[in-house]
Amino acid sequence: MRADAQGAVVALGSQTDSQAAAYVPSAVDDAITELASQTVPPHAIFITGSAGGGKSGAAEFQRQAHAEKFSVIVEDATHADSPGEDQADSLARRLADLADDADQRPSAPILVAANIGMLIQLAPLWKERGFQFTALVHALFTRLGLPVEDAVGQPLLPLQVEVLNLDHRPTAGEGTLLPEMLKRLAPGDGTALFDARRCGTCPAISHCPAHTNAVLLSTVAVSAFDTVARRAAVERGRSDTPRALWDLVSRTVLRPELYDSFVDPCEASLQAHQKDDATFVLRGLLPVTAFAGGGEVGPRIAAQSPALAPTREAYEAFADSGLLPIQDARPVERLVEAVERAGIDTPALRTAAEALKAGSTSPDATQERAWRDLVAATVIGSRYFLDELPDTQFDEEERFLRALSAYERWQAAKRDNHGDTALEEDVEQHVSAMVDELAGGFAALFGAQASGGTYLPVHIYDAREPTRVFVQFRLTLAEAVPVLDKPSSTNPTGTRHVGYRPMAVSLRIEQGRDGRPDAQLAVDLPSYRILSAATRGVASSGDAERVYALRRAAATLARLAEDREYVHMLVDDPTSGCRFVIEPRTGFSGKLTLNARMVNE
Repeated sequence: MRADAQGAVVALGSQTDSQAAAYVPSAVDDAITELASQTVPPHAIFITGSAGGGKSGAAEFQRQAHAEKFSVIVEDATHADSPGEDQADSLARRLADLADDADQRPSAPILVAANIGMLIQLAPLWKERGFQFTALVHALFTRLGLPVEDAVGQPLLPLQVEVLNLDHRPTAGEGTLLPEMLKRLAPGDGTALFDARRCGTCPAISHCPAHTNAVLLSTVAVSAFDTVARRAAVERGRSDTPRALWDLVSRTVLRPELYDSFVDPCEASLQAHQKDDATFVLRGLLPVTAFAGGGEVGPRIAAQSPALAPTREAYEAFADSGLLPIQDARPVERLVEAVERAGIDTPALRTAAEALKAGSTSPDATQERAWRDLVAATVIGSRYFLDELPDTQFDEEERFLRALSAYERWQAAKRDNHGDTALEEDVEQHVSAMVDELAGGFAALFGAQASGGTYLPVHIYDAREPTRVFVQFRLTLAEAVPVLDKPSSTNPTGTRHVGYRPMAVSLRIEQGRDGRPDAQLAVDLPSYRILSAATRGVASSGDAERVYALRRAAATLARLAEDREYVHMLVDDPTSGCRFVIEPRTGFSGKLTLNARMVNE
């Protein structure tokens, strides 16, 4: 299950039992089958995306379930068929019926699983070697939102290609992959992902947090764990791959610090049982391991730890930990009761509860402090999975998430040409509030405000060279219009099939004159948080790269604003230290004059 494990990569026709147990069929698999079953199916279906996105798994699923619907299935587009044949030549031969000069198209779709990077490399290689795939490359690149050549040769026969980019498939959140992945952790017989055949007779089951974690994640903790994973994806601005999520799950069930030094993880639990090491159990249980970090996704979930939240519950967990042992044990006991209501026994949870009741007997102050920290993490983590903690989203985050939800529903309707007046009013309400916050944030971070106007500097790229000239700009819903984002506009069919959910709100900034191209601004949660904080006078920290990207966006806004007629300017006079607002005016004669007035701000 780890991302770096040998079994993390699926090979067509060589799927292992563990890989089969871990694969979760989704709407993507149904969409591929549906496309191939059409009366007039496409000539090719490309499953694309980044490494670990599930391309080979999807191709293998079709090979096992519906191989007869495809003329050829090409797995991951990375393997040559013979020692003297490289990837470009091998694929050119297998995709020959898709070439510009082909005198026939395939009778059934060709299914291809390919990394986007591989497709980008193949295009120039094919052209260099004289393979005629201009129309195919144009179709692929257009749907992937990649630059394409303007001149496209006309193929001898029409070519229909569908592209399903798994980078756009949501993997966490209600109705997605992760909840079903977690349910597959349920301990079972030899066909289950978590083989529990030895657990029934194992003397160390009372000290096996791995078994208990698998039980919790497959039952009462599904929703709570899925929620933090979904939030981690929103923080990132794109969905995490199934491979990254399985890696996260593996690290959560089997905490690396406790298990990685053992060939057989059962040996670690057996050793803890022999030593009656309850600390091992507490350190290895879900309330702690869920927020322990590690891997690609772990740090973004660790940042959401309820122990870090500015809440009374978090304060009390640390202030009171170890002082009233019986009270410390109660959240874990409630977790035991929740699992037992599902008819499942969790001996390691009971061991943890008894250890918390007993408290620490160590005379060493350092060990006592470590124990209290572990107790606090266990208490607050248990309460999180029991859904006993208040929502810790800040106001600006709630505003963004409401706007994102409205934008997601609006975009899906617009992409599919479904008009909805109520939906348009909803997106206008929530996105308008977000846009107002953006305008103030850009001004607070990079510009200035004077006489009720908002100004951005003309030159903004180098913070070491502050500009003395600013242009007035406006940013309301009239100038920042919601538009389809790139995935939905370039590949509407593909995004619908993969169930695409945007992680950012895309706005078209309409401030230039006629003939001047508008700019498009994609606002994700981290960017919005920085701009919103700036409006309250709170400086951003720790995300220099994103601040720089916002600086470039502000420069684009300024260039668009300065192109407007009669734009107002704000000028700093270095000699006097005064500021002047420059207002262009047109008299009765049509003559343009500039009026300068000093401002106090």
